[in-house]
Amino acid sequence: MHKRFYILLLFVLSVITIISKAQPTLDTIKYCLKQKPTLFAKVDSRNSFISNSRAKILGIKLGLNYNNRMHIGIGYHQLSPPANDFNKQVYYGNALGLRDSVTARLRLYYISVYVEYIFYQTKHWSLGMPLQLGIGKTYYKYELYGQKTQVDETLNFIYEPAVSINYKFVKWFGVGADIGFRFMVAGDRKLNQFNSPTYAFKILINYSEIYRSLFSKNKT
Repeated sequence: MHKRFYILLLFVLSVITIISKAQPTLDTIKYCLKQKPTLFAKVDSRNSFISNSRAKILGIKLGLNYNNRMHIGIGYHQLSPPANDFNKQVYYGNALGLRDSVTARLRLYYISVYVEYIFYQTKHWSLGMPLQLGIGKTYYKYELYGQKTQVDETLNFIYEPAVSINYKFVKWFGVGADIGFRFMVAGDRKLNQFNSPTYAFKILINYSEIYRSLFSKNKT
């Protein structure tokens, strides 16, 4: 619990500091959106805590990059691997007429709208504020006598603000880190523990720049 508190405190302080210095104007955003966009794709892995245990959300995003300052797209995310903390026992009557149980594992997936504004950018450094709004489902899945069954399906809504910092060694490659928080509203109150700080470490590969470099050389 202390680990979650310290990460949340760090996130809040980071957001306050960045917002106080970052002043994205409507004119800047309008200018970016008038530029010709390019496609971008991202695969990410966000770590979080569920019942004080580490849980990983895998995701993929696809969208448009406007002037390397605005990113707008959609994403798909799922809990992987399933968190054992949320396993539940489903009871049934076996062939002998006795009460038996099977372990049902929690599944989570959601589709999101993704927006990121890069408010600070130099040759090597960039700072951004990514935001995700998602809708999806949680359910429990178990297998009994070779048949897979889903139970307790519930709709969930997810809001994920974050702060992102990236460093490029060269224009093609770099590293980065995100820290944020996941707010999840679900029909099952036990899933409120998905409200958790999130963090991710990234390896950045700019395929667009690699393509441009190769294309320019071939053209020359």
